[in-house]
Amino acid sequence: MQGHWFNVDIFMDGDNNAHALEELNRLLNAAGIKEYRVHSGGEPGTAAEAGKPDTRKEPAADKAEAPSALALEIERYKANNTLVRMTVVKGKGVKLDLPCRILNYDAATQNVSIYHVDEKKVYLFRINEIDDLHAG
Repeated sequence: MQGHWFNVDIFMDGDNNAHALEELNRLLNAAGIKEYRVHSGGEPGTAAEAGKPDTRKEPAADKAEAPSALALEIERYKANNTLVRMTVVKGKGVKLDLPCRILNYDAATQNVSIYHVDEKKVYLFRINEIDDLHAG
C-alpha cells in the first residue's frame, strides 16, 4: 500500500496558538494519521509564519531543534516588540499575570527574559512555566 500526502489548511479554536496546536496534534494522533507536518501557525487575520516542519517520525535529536509553537510565538512578539500579557505558573501553583515585552529567548536553555512594563524590571522564566501568552 502506498502513502499519500495532502496539503491542508486547518482552523482550530483555542485559548492561544499553543493550545490550538496541542489540540490539533491530539486530534491527528487519535485519528491514526501515520505522519504529519505542521509547517506554520498564526492568529486569525495574520500572515502565518514559516517554521521548521514538525514530523512525528523525526529522530529525537532533530525534533529537539525544531521550535515549538510557543517558541515561534515568542520570537514573533520579540521581533515586533509587541506588548504582551504573559501568565506564568511558578512553584506551588503561584500564578503571575505580567504585562511585558519579550527581550530574549534562548532556545538552548529554554529561558525567556521579559521586561515587566509596570514594574520596570527584567525577569527570567523557563518556557515551561508559561501558561498563556497573548498580545495586548
